[in-house]
Amino acid sequence: MTATAHIVVAGSGLLGLHAAIALRPAADVTVYERLPVPGGEQWEHPEHARLVRRAHSSGVRFAAGTQVIRWEGDRVLAIGEHGGLTAADALVVATGHRPANRSELRIDGDRCAGVVPATLALHLLAQGVHLGSEVVITGDSHWAEECIAAMTTGARPAASIHWLGRQGPAPHPAVTTRPDLRVTGAHGMPRIRGVSVEGTAGRSGSGVEHLVCDCLILAGPAIPYRNIDGAVLDGDTAVFAQRSGQEFKTADQIGAAAARMAIERAKAPQHQHVPTLPRIGSPR
Repeated sequence: MTATAHIVVAGSGLLGLHAAIALRPAADVTVYERLPVPGGEQWEHPEHARLVRRAHSSGVRFAAGTQVIRWEGDRVLAIGEHGGLTAADALVVATGHRPANRSELRIDGDRCAGVVPATLALHLLAQGVHLGSEVVITGDSHWAEECIAAMTTGARPAASIHWLGRQGPAPHPAVTTRPDLRVTGAHGMPRIRGVSVEGTAGRSGSGVEHLVCDCLILAGPAIPYRNIDGAVLDGDTAVFAQRSGQEFKTADQIGAAAARMAIERAKAPQHQHVPTLPRIGSPR
């Protein structure tokens, strides 16, 4: 890879900023951010602002108010203030991540109210909304820990919380940890009244069990937002900077790892151009 290799980072949150800073000594770097200011959704946070200043001082370029919508193996298509086609030797996708949804977790049963992703649960808890008195949380992620902290310190704490998949001691007397269990079904209409659970592959001798609950929080694993055509998680055409599974790595560690992978990608002798058709409809 030459010093003029160009690497694009999509997203300027903590992971995107750390990746851009780690990339800068070895490549020309442009960070695209859909919001009008760099720093992501928490651009006012002191840590984000510090990293933006550090990136600026190291020579990273920012294209704020611009969103990458397509990756074609050797160039990106972006829309917005700095939109257009730009050649690139690699793409780092740092557009954030979300908890896996019901279908991805293979949770069957009724399509009832009271089943919420952890990210939404955190927003509701921050607004003082009481999610339930008997809560089941599935997933061992930082979102789960944040939800438990909010529910056990609020004005109306949950009477009981079952945390499935958690190893180790419970973080609060109201929490019961149930390692090696997963939710297989949600039951109740119009609102959830309980869930079916069973042991995971490594747990023997456990049949189906029913837990009473009035709220089910989906708290993992982390899934990247795949809102860039041509960027495929399981392929090698793009690098995803994100937290995943049980890995509790810091933002700088994740950013540095993504930077190393992107540099390896940029070292490839040839970059094949792969036109990406729109997901909906086709041009006439």
